[in-house]
Amino acid sequence: MSKQRKTIGRTLSQSPLNTPAENGEFTQTFIMRSGKRAVFRLEHIDASDVANQTFVLMENNGRDQAALTKASLQDITRTLRFQQFFAAIGRKIDGKIEILDGSRRRAAAIICKTGLNVLVTDSEITTEDARQLAKDIQTAKEHNLREVGLRLSVLKDNGMSQKEIAEDQGLSQAKVTRALQAASVPQELLTVFPVQSELSYPDYKLLLTFSEHLAEKQIPVDSLLKDIDSELTVIHAREGHTAEDVKNAVLGLLRRKVASLIAGPAKDKVQTTPLWNFAEKDRFARKKSKGRMFSYEFNRVPKALHDELDNAIEDILSRHLKNE
Repeated sequence: MSKQRKTIGRTLSQSPLNTPAENGEFTQTFIMRSGKRAVFRLEHIDASDVANQTFVLMENNGRDQAALTKASLQDITRTLRFQQFFAAIGRKIDGKIEILDGSRRRAAAIICKTGLNVLVTDSEITTEDARQLAKDIQTAKEHNLREVGLRLSVLKDNGMSQKEIAEDQGLSQAKVTRALQAASVPQELLTVFPVQSELSYPDYKLLLTFSEHLAEKQIPVDSLLKDIDSELTVIHAREGHTAEDVKNAVLGLLRRKVASLIAGPAKDKVQTTPLWNFAEKDRFARKKSKGRMFSYEFNRVPKALHDELDNAIEDILSRHLKNE
């Protein structure tokens, strides 16, 4: 007798939307990290209220809201206009809803100008419980390395060492180090990537190096971005290119521009000026200059001319420099 294979991941039958209470409302009970139970009820937020009546805290949700661009949300905006498969999860705070899980759905709803279904609780939930709940019920894309780093930065700012962070979050110390490095990249430098989730650790490390070089030369990041704005527009407008193609093109542009900005001043080239044109190739009378230094060169000129040049130079130097 064959055994039915267990379904991996969430299915529509598991959705909280299919758990009606006796009064007709859809509810879902979650058990917090502390062991406390909280009941969530389904609410629909009108399109005009999503931006103002809901909000996201990075330290709890863990998603970098600045990275939620129209390009990065295409997988959601494609269907959200017609249906929302899973409700976001939130808690009421001072009359508004903090989105614990579903910030990508929230951002997509704002872009699409559509409403948002949210399972909301009025129960008092501690910050620790809220943070763990958001981590446990995460249903969207896995948080990228920078988003992990931004969340860990909160713990570091609260006085935890990287070793303590690694133990608390169940991560290797190497992963913590990489994530914190990714979080250290200036946000302005990331705005040029339409889909930031394409960035890998080597990419973040390269961007961090760029920012450090710019800081050493006291060159503002926004000054760099203004210089490459027209070239970025061309890259972003290319049709048929994948997000990875765009990322690689932008990184290449940044690499070239940063290299030119941090390079030392170009060395002065020797400039040669002919003083007389001779028929023979091996005869010349010329002046060479480099910066503030210059010299005169002669080859195969008559001795009488040579002597007269010596006398002329000596006379000129005497008249101009005799009082020094």
